[in-house]
Amino acid sequence: MSEVQHIGAAKTAFDLEELVTHYHKQLREEAYAYLERRGIHQETAEHYRIGFEPGKFGFYMNSDKLGDFFENRIIIPITNADGGTVDLVGRSVDQREPKYKLLLGEGDYLFNEPILEQTEDVIVCGGVFDVLSLAQAHLPAVCVPIWMSFKEIHADKLRDKRVFICLGNDEAGRRESVRIQALLQSTAKQTFIMQLPESIRDVNDFFVRVQNPLDSFMGLLNETMEETMLLPIASDTKNITIYTEEFMKRYRGQASGVPTGFDALDEALFGGLRSGLYLLAGAASSGKTMLMKQMADHIALNQTPVVYVSWDMTGFELWARSIARLIGTEPQNVLSGKIEPRQVAEANKRYAPISNMLWTIECSLDSTIDRVMTNIERIAGMSGRTPVVFIDHINRIPAGGLPNPPRSSAEHQTIIAYMLKHWSKEWGGPVVAAVPSDIGEERLPEGAEASADVIMRLKPEPDGTSANGIRSSLQLLKHRNGTLATIPLRFYDQQARFAEE
Repeated sequence: MSEVQHIGAAKTAFDLEELVTHYHKQLREEAYAYLERRGIHQETAEHYRIGFEPGKFGFYMNSDKLGDFFENRIIIPITNADGGTVDLVGRSVDQREPKYKLLLGEGDYLFNEPILEQTEDVIVCGGVFDVLSLAQAHLPAVCVPIWMSFKEIHADKLRDKRVFICLGNDEAGRRESVRIQALLQSTAKQTFIMQLPESIRDVNDFFVRVQNPLDSFMGLLNETMEETMLLPIASDTKNITIYTEEFMKRYRGQASGVPTGFDALDEALFGGLRSGLYLLAGAASSGKTMLMKQMADHIALNQTPVVYVSWDMTGFELWARSIARLIGTEPQNVLSGKIEPRQVAEANKRYAPISNMLWTIECSLDSTIDRVMTNIERIAGMSGRTPVVFIDHINRIPAGGLPNPPRSSAEHQTIIAYMLKHWSKEWGGPVVAAVPSDIGEERLPEGAEASADVIMRLKPEPDGTSANGIRSSLQLLKHRNGTLATIPLRFYDQQARFAEE
């Protein structure tokens, strides 16, 4: 997790206010041209102290510079309720990904948070440019700095307020609107979900393209309230469009899951991993870590962020398994230093695009689950997308830091499984967790089974060892929304990889 640690070091080495001043002074023609295309006025840029970084300024451990972290990005300060700068978010002005990057990943704040002290009504938007557009129209608005990172701590900031949710005009925006509304049920006075006209992408697009945008937007606000008042208890009508869109994607075979690299498994899971908790059980030395690392590498190679959390192996041991698979040798040969450095160097070149989207968190007995989840949320903020999370393994997660100390190992597994399920539901991402259990002779606790959306068992076949690898099966023992299945696998131990038979 070196990237996170380097950025954390920047937090202590730099005065954020000095950074804001530095970037603000660098606003220049190309930055103003981009802001103008987004409908943002110079007065707004001055008020929010918007900046720009055309070159390389940042933090290197030995040179007091920030590198190219914000290169070619508009930079917007994130402030707390008192107006103090707590983070910086950069938006690329070209086509580079991710579009948004947070410097420190301080995900507990809202952009434009000081406005909450001045209003009882507030609009929750999808992005910082939406908020800036509304601010220019003198309408109070906030957003989370990074898309899809709204959580309970943000909902608490909106306590007793009337909240209008107006996100992107697409499937993802509609889903996220419903999720945010659910989080606000116990805190907000009232919540309303606004629908933008069909051809409009988001609030910023609305204010750029619509004639008389303020009057038109106020009309949408009033229409939303009137429609909601006619339905004092909201029905499922608001969800029909979302559900139908998801059905049509599945009908057309447009899978929205994250492919694992195993076609038969992806087919059984309707396209791959989705939001939910996946438990991978298996006896000791059955290959759970090898299988999860292979999946993690495949997902990262396809440019989906992955966080691999290990209380079991070191980062070096996990890296060695990936390098061994790329070389086509046993991990022991890499771990013992018996491979030619030239081969390792070549494998590292192939591993580079994987490592760019892969974060390994090497844990100890002091690494509580809450601390790990906080780090994962920061990684999500930096990558701009919810990562696929692999946990290896839940029995080693320390009991310290849990809400209530577990009285048994079964209760420990149940509490951890529930926490992982809750995190997956809140963030909308898959969590795959290894469980050292043979299931059958040693069943999972009932509470842990209930939290899981999918339970898989990796089982080597009796007498399945041959010169052509080890026959295994990946059995789906629970599939909340699908049928059970068995996927035959073969582990080629001298190549450090699983393959479907």
